[in-house]
Amino acid sequence: MTRRPMRLHDCLERGLRTRCTPPLPYAGAWIETPQGLRARFSLAIHDATIAEARFEATPCATLVAYCAALAECETGRPLHSAPGLDAEALAALLHGVPPARQDRAALAVAALRAALLTTDKECAP
Repeated sequence: MTRRPMRLHDCLERGLRTRCTPPLPYAGAWIETPQGLRARFSLAIHDATIAEARFEATPCATLVAYCAALAECETGRPLHSAPGLDAEALAALLHGVPPARQDRAALAVAALRAALLTTDKECAP
């Protein structure tokens, strides 16, 4: 599936509005970097599909933008389909991120995967 590139500013704007909303039923563990950046996702599942993805994150503009982009892309994806975006694909999708900050994509993806692990037992096919 080809995805339309996203702009850093647009994802940041959406992410700042939504990054502190209450978690959904399937909340993953917090994932943290040695530098103190943290993120976690929570999911709502309906008919074995990611009905909604939310995130919480430390106030790093790049991390918030990556999490917002990932939440948007993963919403609507069948839970047990091939994995959605990996860190490299997420970094390529979000235009305007300086190379020195693209490592935040891996943190966002790891946080989403942690949330997906919470769905394994209750949402098995």
